Amino acid sequence: MSTVIFKTITRAVVPLLMIFSLYLLLRGHQLPGGGFIAGLMTSSGILLIYLAYGYRFDWKHRGAFFYYLFSGGLALSFLVGMAGLFFGGTFLKSGVSHVHMPLINEDWEFASAAIFDFGVYFVVCGVCVTLMTLLGEEKA
Repeated sequence: MSTVIFKTITRAVVPLLMIFSLYLLLRGHQLPGGGFIAGLMTSSGILLIYLAYGYRFDWKHRGAFFYYLFSGGLALSFLVGMAGLFFGGTFLKSGVSHVHMPLINEDWEFASAAIFDFGVYFVVCGVCVTLMTLLGEEKA
């Protein structure tokens, strides 16, 4: 496949992957989906960018960002789990509250499992992109 065609397809597909990933992340704490599959979808979009543009984006220096993303996601998931100990009595117990959204005039259910999903999302994105970067780097 021509490089120009592949770059054009990447420009069209990556935004769709990111929107679908966000959709999976936001609905996942109550329905199938969630942080893990959304992280894989985001990582596949980043992989497409990596394959289309290579080291043009200087992945070696941006790779440290994904280490921090992994660490922050792991810490966030752990803290949400510990919050269940302090508020509900068991580790990873989910708490639910309802917030009224005045613009749409509906009650929105907010669960701590959604925050846990964000942590899992960051962990999966960080690990997958770091592995892709390390596996794709040229050895001297």
